[in-house]
This record gives sequence, C-alpha cells and structure tokens, in this order.
Amino acid sequence: MAAMPSTAAAPRAATGVLAGLVLAVSMTSIDQTIVSLSGPSIQDHLAISHNSLQWAVNVYLLATAAFFLLGGRLADVMGHKRMAVIGVAGFGLTSLLCGLAPSGGLAAGWLITARALQGVSGAMMFPLPSASSCKRFRRNAAAGRWPRSSRSPAP
Repeated sequence: MAAMPSTAAAPRAATGVLAGLVLAVSMTSIDQTIVSLSGPSIQDHLAISHNSLQWAVNVYLLATAAFFLLGGRLADVMGHKRMAVIGVAGFGLTSLLCGLAPSGGLAAGWLITARALQGVSGAMMFPLPSASSCKRFRRNAAAGRWPRSSRSPAP
C-alpha cells in the first residue's frame, strides 16, 4: 500500500501549482511587452511595413480578448489541468512559429497569423490561475493571492 502524502506537503504543492500558473500567464504579458519594444528591429529584420507590424502587435491583443471567455469555459468543461497544458504548449508552439517567420513577402501574413494563434493560446491559459486557486485554496485566501501576484509593486 502506498504511503499517504503528508498534509504539510499539500499546501506547498498547491502553492507551487499556483506559482506555475501565474508564471505561465506572465509569459503572455512579457511577450506583448517584448514584441512592442523590439518592433523596429522586427520590422527591419523581416522587411515588413509599419502597418503590418501594428497588426502583428494588435491582433495578439484582439485574439486574447476575443477568446478569453471561451478559454475559461473550456477549462470548466475539459478540466483546468488539460487546458493549462494545451494553452502553454500552444503558446510555446506559436512563439516558435513567430520566431520562424520568413523575411520578405510572406513575413507579414505569417507573423500576423502566428500572433493571432498565439493570442488564442494565451486566452486558453489566462483564466486558469484564478479558477485553479479557488479550487486549491480556500475561496477567501485565493481571492487575496491572485490579484496581489499580478499587480506591480507600489512605488
């Protein structure tokens, strides 16, 4: 018979799960910041117009916003762990597609499509930390932890 896990390890594991999910969701914000800051370099390297670059930046935000509720609903129906894995894997794959964008004529369409898919993947994993924290922690404690972890420090 397998030994039962200690009760002291359960909160530590739950905290680790929450930290991992917050880190995964942070990738979506960090990615948007990186693309916005490195826009001129991306534009020069891929030989795309300023308008195409703006579409690549904004389509990510549009796709994330459009599919945010669907991501939460799919997590409720299919399971939070499964959607976390799908979201993180999809985000990684679409990040690779963005990095593999060719220069020249295909670059704009490729980058815009990859960024749209990246936004959908981000939307699939974005609602998970708040939902998972409510399941793993007491509801009041979870409500206090999630917003605090996503806020920037006070000046």
